[in-house]
Amino acid sequence: MTPRQLISEAGDLLSLPDVCIRINQLADDPTSSALDMGQVISQDAGLSVRLLKIVNSAFYGFPGRIDTISRAITIIGTKELRDLAMLTAACSVFTGIPRNLINMETFWHSSLTCGVLARNLARSCQVLHPERLFLMGVLHDVGRLLLLQQLPVQSRDVLLISKGRDDLISSAEREVFGFSHTELGYELANEWGLPTPIRSAMRWHHSPEQADQDELECYLIYLANRLADALMWDNDLALVKDQITPNTWQITGLSHEQCDLAIAEISSEIRELYAILMDQPQPTSRQDQSI
Repeated sequence: MTPRQLISEAGDLLSLPDVCIRINQLADDPTSSALDMGQVISQDAGLSVRLLKIVNSAFYGFPGRIDTISRAITIIGTKELRDLAMLTAACSVFTGIPRNLINMETFWHSSLTCGVLARNLARSCQVLHPERLFLMGVLHDVGRLLLLQQLPVQSRDVLLISKGRDDLISSAEREVFGFSHTELGYELANEWGLPTPIRSAMRWHHSPEQADQDELECYLIYLANRLADALMWDNDLALVKDQITPNTWQITGLSHEQCDLAIAEISSEIRELYAILMDQPQPTSRQDQSI
């Protein structure tokens, strides 16, 4: 089975809501207006409420309250609101995964940590529109969820072979499936019509040196992912930073100290975003308390 075949067999289980498909089309249509997108989003009351909660959260930190979708679009732009809409939809796609294979609370908490860190690191790099790195970071590992959802028995073999170690999972996946979650995530991003930089980051977040485009984004997600894993599992951050590939520091221009600054103020943002996106209180696990 190829990644494309797996996505095809999953069928409607991976379909995004019609409103998200329309939002995606409008964001890439130069003739559309903020009013057009606002009207589409407003047709989905649940999505509207969730988007406004995110825009008014500590993640953005706007001084005044934003009460309407049209105002939100004016302030953060159509493409960024599109990213947030796609994110809220993606979080609801992966259901029914056995808890003995993965703790979904931990997975999404780790993914949000990666996303917020990626945004903060992009700001330090003076990347244009750094908030777009947030979506890349949150969705970088959804290929793993798709494998767990669609092929749970074989995914159990992957966990046994890799002994649950993140650094061994990709090679174990290739041994069992013939491809890894990064390739599958890339194809899923294609299916969803996500922008090219997001597809690249999902494909190369473990091996950014292989990226033939969007190099900076791939290295930023690689770095954010490594730091997020360290935070989640109480690993030695100094040791993890020393293990980061030299190319990463050269291409991003970041320093160890800038990584520390990116980490310093993420805790409240992640807890609030988790509660909004998962529509439930933030878990009080040891990993949560560590950041």
